[in-house]
Amino acid sequence: MFIDFLKGYFLLDSDAATEGHEKVFQQSALRILLALTVCILVISACHALIFSSEISFLGINTAYLFLVALLLHFSKQYVQASAILFLLTLLISGFLLLALNDEFYAQKYALISLYSLPLITRLLFSFRASLIAMILNLYPCYLIMTESLNTPLIDMSSSFYFQLLTFVTLNIGLPLVVSRILNTLEKNALNMRQLYQKLNDNYALYEEFFENTGTPTLLCDQRGKILKANQLARELLSDSEANDFSNSTITNWLSPTGDAGKFFWQSNIAECTLKHKANVHIEVRRASLTQHGYYVLHLQNTTQLKAIQQELENTQQTNSRLAHFDLLTLLPNYRHFCSQVNQRINEQERHLTGAMFIIRISQFKLLNKQYGKDNANKVILNFSKMLQKKLSEHTVIGRLRGVKFSCFVPLSQAYLIQKNLSALIHSVLPSQISVDGNRLNMDYQVGIAYYHTDGKTAEELLEHCEMALEYSSPTERFSYYNQNLENKLIEEHKLGLTLSSAIKNKQIRIWLQPQVKPNGQICSFEALARWQNNGQFVPPTTFIKIAEKLGLLPLLAENLVRELVNTLSTWHKEHIYTPIAFNLAGQELMNDAFFALLMTLIADNPWLKDMLELEITETSSVMTHPLIHKRLRSLSQYGYSIAIDDFGTGQASLGQLVDIPANILKIDRRFVSPLPGDQRHVDIVKSTIQLAESLGMTVIAEGIETKEQATLLAALGCTTLQGYYFAKPSPLSDWTTNDNAKAKELRMVY
Repeated sequence: MFIDFLKGYFLLDSDAATEGHEKVFQQSALRILLALTVCILVISACHALIFSSEISFLGINTAYLFLVALLLHFSKQYVQASAILFLLTLLISGFLLLALNDEFYAQKYALISLYSLPLITRLLFSFRASLIAMILNLYPCYLIMTESLNTPLIDMSSSFYFQLLTFVTLNIGLPLVVSRILNTLEKNALNMRQLYQKLNDNYALYEEFFENTGTPTLLCDQRGKILKANQLARELLSDSEANDFSNSTITNWLSPTGDAGKFFWQSNIAECTLKHKANVHIEVRRASLTQHGYYVLHLQNTTQLKAIQQELENTQQTNSRLAHFDLLTLLPNYRHFCSQVNQRINEQERHLTGAMFIIRISQFKLLNKQYGKDNANKVILNFSKMLQKKLSEHTVIGRLRGVKFSCFVPLSQAYLIQKNLSALIHSVLPSQISVDGNRLNMDYQVGIAYYHTDGKTAEELLEHCEMALEYSSPTERFSYYNQNLENKLIEEHKLGLTLSSAIKNKQIRIWLQPQVKPNGQICSFEALARWQNNGQFVPPTTFIKIAEKLGLLPLLAENLVRELVNTLSTWHKEHIYTPIAFNLAGQELMNDAFFALLMTLIADNPWLKDMLELEITETSSVMTHPLIHKRLRSLSQYGYSIAIDDFGTGQASLGQLVDIPANILKIDRRFVSPLPGDQRHVDIVKSTIQLAESLGMTVIAEGIETKEQATLLAALGCTTLQGYYFAKPSPLSDWTTNDNAKAKELRMVY
């Protein structure tokens, strides 16, 4: 206790030291010097009382003791004044002893007192004050030196040099050394204060950064103890930023879901729920600080995202039933039928043989006209039921479209003979069907292809069945695919060679088809590729498919895009702000050079983001490739508008709405053409428009050929329309000739 008191009294406590180191040091030094002086005077007074009888010395000593004690008492409040009085006391007492007392020891003590003044002054004041004390000491030094010179010659030398050495050591040497030490300490203290201030500034900066990261953020150790939480995190976890997170762990606030594990905060991504609100979903993303062993956790409230995903799944399930099955017969449609057949083939590839055949009901349009649409549907329904009843359970049956039905039948060796297979198929086809009591005679046309021999996938077999079906006739209703049809492949090869030359020589032309608002005003164009070979136009579906097989799509797309950009540059200068949509089949985006071209074009021409739209042909299987999704996201971030073309007929349509950053949705003509008479297609189109609106996407309907279709689509909320009813495609040159006169007028083509 006593030692702690002495430390606090003489050395001062740490709290006082933080207020200002110079004042604290001065006060501490002054107290130590005054206390030592008091001790010396007390000892001197006791010695005088016991061994001396000089009353005058005792009185002076007592007065001096009283004065120093007062200075010690007032040193706490009046540091500067006490220090000055203490120095004056030493100075006056030293000069008095030196001038009035001739005793050797008295003069010796006086000199020591005076020579110590510069050192004491430096401890209590500045170096300049110490220099003044040094200069004042020249006078007593002079007096002593003069007196030494008057001593006998034998003692003069030793006395003179002793006085000189004492003067230099006490009056000059020690004060300078102490000054040097104090200056060094002061500089170090200043550097420490600056460093401390910088650390405080950095800490404040880091605090501000942590608080304003824009996302709820936690800092925790490896055991999950929360070390720090910003305001957003406090509000997210507890609905109040005032809650105390100290000494709590992450498990006090979050509960992992699924296979996140006990130490879920150590995973890169973990799905959790709030403990006090289980319906609130939180995604935890980890960033490890390896140097400290701590984790920075970013939190995201994914509750709304989960709800949207659930809604998408429900919508996908509903549309899946619409997209995978024929609602009239409940048979698989084309896509689902192919999927089932391919699955059967893959499961039993080594030992499976079979036949694929397409059945087309002949003269069905006459039946439809004679008995009406409802009765015609009953014919289709009754036929499908009888077909399912007569074929074995191992047969895969589907309805392709209209009056076409597809079947895949596993065969034994006996039925590989065409005669036997024809008899089998004929036996399962009903010759008559009853509709409302009326017996109808049924005629059919059948196209047949063998598995392994004519194709190894359902799509390939169906394609060959379609080719065979085209060669059927009223007399030869059963037509088999044969090698004679390969002549078409040879023609296709020749056409491919010609197409390759045409692409390299830039002979593929751009035609534009307007896209209009419901009031008929043109708002944009779709760029279409047209090829005229030997004076005849080759269908785009034909030469685009050939170009894709030959790997020529990237070069073709590059030629067309460069031509489009040149036209758009001219339009931009002429203030013609009408965007043009350009179709991509997927193979182009897989090409690094073409992708780099798109990125370069928009980087060099920022205005292009409002003028050039990219339409993704969603029927291409390559569009599900992860690289395509990554590159489409990059193009979208650079500013391109992305449209999904032929929506509803391609690969994982709803899945692509999540994976592809599209902002435009095009409804395929397949869903538009039956409008407005087919309620099933009306429902599909309506649900598609509602889905697009919920995702903030623009909807374009294509293939509009009648006023009724246009009116219905506008009523359903479709804002952009396209089709022959509004305008047919026309060459790009029609819009650019005569100084872009037609483009400036934006007249429709009828």
